[in-house]
Amino acid sequence: MQKRKFSPIRMQNKYSVYTFFFLVILGIIYFLSIGKDPALGDSIGFTIQGYNGFAFESNATNHFLFSNILGLAHKVLPFINVHFLFVGICIISGLLALFYLRKLLLLLEVSEKSSLMCIMIMGFSFTFWRQAVITEVYTFYLLFVILFLIQLFRFLKEKDIRHFYYMSVFLGILFLVHIQTILFGPIYFYFIFRNFRFLKKHFIYGGFITLGLFSILLIPVALGRHSLLSIFTDNAYENSLFDYDPATLLNSIIKNLGILGYNFLFFSLFILWALKNRKWLDYILIGALPFLFFCIKHNVSDVHVFQLVPYIFIIILIGRGLDKFSKIPVLLPVIIPVFYFASYKIIKPTSIGQNIEKEKGFKGGTRYMFFPPLRENPDLDYLLKNYEKDSLYEKYGVKEMYPSIIQWEEIKKKNNY
Repeated sequence: MQKRKFSPIRMQNKYSVYTFFFLVILGIIYFLSIGKDPALGDSIGFTIQGYNGFAFESNATNHFLFSNILGLAHKVLPFINVHFLFVGICIISGLLALFYLRKLLLLLEVSEKSSLMCIMIMGFSFTFWRQAVITEVYTFYLLFVILFLIQLFRFLKEKDIRHFYYMSVFLGILFLVHIQTILFGPIYFYFIFRNFRFLKKHFIYGGFITLGLFSILLIPVALGRHSLLSIFTDNAYENSLFDYDPATLLNSIIKNLGILGYNFLFFSLFILWALKNRKWLDYILIGALPFLFFCIKHNVSDVHVFQLVPYIFIIILIGRGLDKFSKIPVLLPVIIPVFYFASYKIIKPTSIGQNIEKEKGFKGGTRYMFFPPLRENPDLDYLLKNYEKDSLYEKYGVKEMYPSIIQWEEIKKKNNY
């Protein structure tokens, strides 16, 4: 009897099918994770803003393209509850980001198996999962980050000038989504420097494309809606980025490492084996380091969301490390959501858990802090009913959010949500 020969095409088709089924299952999990109401913070702000229509401010916290995509979606589909409509856009963006993340990993010569494991690790990670199931900019932003990186590395592999122009377009779009894109400056200029002999007749035109798209952000400034400086920064950035305190920096480093560990668990250790692979390592490190530095200096309560961009570079390294261990089970990343569920169940009855319940119970307590889904957490009706009785106005950020909560309740009543 003849042995069946190994076929790379058959292996590729197999993992393509596995990827499709994983993304379908993950999409179902994400939709089952949606809370009854918008989450407190930027999420409820984006929801109300999108409901009210287009928003032409281009300040650092408005996220011009994302905000107006939400407004357009509501105009086109006014009969759908805006909360579920907008979260649906974030979920679809997240799934597309994972789909293209696999393509990026394969482009960087990570194996089919490790690429699938990497998108499972990313899809199940706490921060990505949580951001996918609320109305927030980050899964939408990551989709375009990955598309930008695909074009960058395609150019490095093929030296086809088309990819430089596509890259320039995506870089311009990234500025319209989040001003954090300025942190791609080092990798962009390093790319130009290293490939100048191929780009010397084109880099100015590519720059004009990027600047042309970026200049859309200047229109509200010209119309007097806000200052030029507000495009680049707000008070939170200024206060954290320009203060220097060694104790705060050390605390921030520990905090960021803890968040990284909780997101990727022991999979982070595979980075150590990846560092032996020098191919494109300079681009990966130069791409990640400005964002990691920003996370350390911008030491705020929601710093975890700013880690998502460097996570793309970290997941590339994890994939390269996983390739060194061919016998690892492909379903091993399923341990991540199991770990989250077990963590919340174990911590809840402890003294730490009880303190969290006392402080964060109106959001869902330990479940909210350690388990990404929001479906079973208290809704905003609960917060309003207990606002005075439990002195919830004393909790961080609740008093500031109260007008938005009232506004959302009025929207619900008006539209019979």
